[in-house]
Amino acid sequence: MLNKLLFGVIVAVFIISSMIAFSAQSTMASDPKWREKQQALFEQTGLKPGDFIDKSNWKKIDGLVPPSIVAWVKKGLIDMKISEFKYDINPDDKWINGGRKNEGKFKLDDTKNLIETATGKPPLWVCGTPFPNLDIKNDPDGGAKFMYNNLLCKLRTGNYSYTSLIEWIGPTGYERSVESIGLRYDYWGRTKGPAATNRDKLVYTVIEAVLKPFDVTGTANLSIKKMDGSDDDVYVYIPAIRRVKRMSGANRSEPYMGTDATVDDTNGWSGRVNSMKWRFIEERIGLFCVPDWGAEEPAIMRQLPEKTWKSLPNERAVKFQYEVKDWTKGTKAPWAPTNTVWIPRTFYVIEAIPEDPYYNGGKMIFWLDIGTWWPMHKIYSDKAMEYWKTVILLGVNWKWGENGENRGPFSMWSILFIDERMNHASVSSHFGDRLDVKGYQEFCNVKLVPSIFTPEGLSMWSK
Repeated sequence: MLNKLLFGVIVAVFIISSMIAFSAQSTMASDPKWREKQQALFEQTGLKPGDFIDKSNWKKIDGLVPPSIVAWVKKGLIDMKISEFKYDINPDDKWINGGRKNEGKFKLDDTKNLIETATGKPPLWVCGTPFPNLDIKNDPDGGAKFMYNNLLCKLRTGNYSYTSLIEWIGPTGYERSVESIGLRYDYWGRTKGPAATNRDKLVYTVIEAVLKPFDVTGTANLSIKKMDGSDDDVYVYIPAIRRVKRMSGANRSEPYMGTDATVDDTNGWSGRVNSMKWRFIEERIGLFCVPDWGAEEPAIMRQLPEKTWKSLPNERAVKFQYEVKDWTKGTKAPWAPTNTVWIPRTFYVIEAIPEDPYYNGGKMIFWLDIGTWWPMHKIYSDKAMEYWKTVILLGVNWKWGENGENRGPFSMWSILFIDERMNHASVSSHFGDRLDVKGYQEFCNVKLVPSIFTPEGLSMWSK
């Protein structure tokens, strides 16, 4: 396992060395009529809070989720509980107003990379949505621009640290898992202003290192996303040979450590926006999935004496059918969530087709929540444009301050990946009681040193 002393030093970096508290933000919603709009969606769908959807009444959700999910309900593989949000999950006024200041500042170049209108060069810093008043239905580049808005909403956490658990779920249930720690240094999206320096002209850098199981402990990878829209620089530290190897940044569509997920599936989409041809398809009402408690109340972050914001260790993670006693006696899929609810929201449906002919997959269809910019569903086709697999983000929420008056950045519970051809699934959980790491959850606006995010820095993650 990782050297305990080294791990202690890394955690101390977060807790002791003057972590920056993430910026308190007003809970005032940008749209005070969110309750009325939510009620209108219920009326349009014919659903109501408390409805239970199974194979006997599956037609009630037909068209409200992608066809693959409808088919699961029809077959009895999953059930759906309909609920409502008791609070507003849409962005706060501070973030919305920050985006409004960007009106006209940015555009896309011929390669669909984000550049400044005034200089024609990629920006060193962007805060807020770069395209705040996007006419996605009439703008030929509307799909790509929406995905840049999606990118920025993920980076508003500031420098970020987290733990992650990936589980393999086969036809008979749980198979194995990998737990890791991640660090991200953001250059774009920083609410406190641009970084002191960005000489390499980066968007962000990410390190992920495996904590367990023992046979892969110490394996670490570094991804460097660049402003010029070129392929990411990717490096991997391999403990068995005690060497850092450079990998192809274009190879982000291969299975991650043998799971059903890829690197580009992180947060629904973490690839280069300009690596795809984006096309807006339609606006439609759909169902947004969250853990049952997440519909009732927001996730909470606590401010420690050191002014650090940290997630609480008792957050309740998404649970799955294979964890239920005697689940094999029924028809439910082992990967079926058991403590989630589905809530009507408005989505944009956007198509993405890889520019790279060697990308491991064909067309992808995203269902993205209009209010939060986050992808809820992602449907993969193969090279022959035939259905392959489904990705569902099981809950996206705002982190709130403990007193309920401060509002913070987005976070996400789990991502479910179902490869129906292989009859296999994987789930990635990012915090909560599902993880085994004690006393270490999520930190926002962490004070990190850029020099950690280098090929040389990967050697710190040895066994």
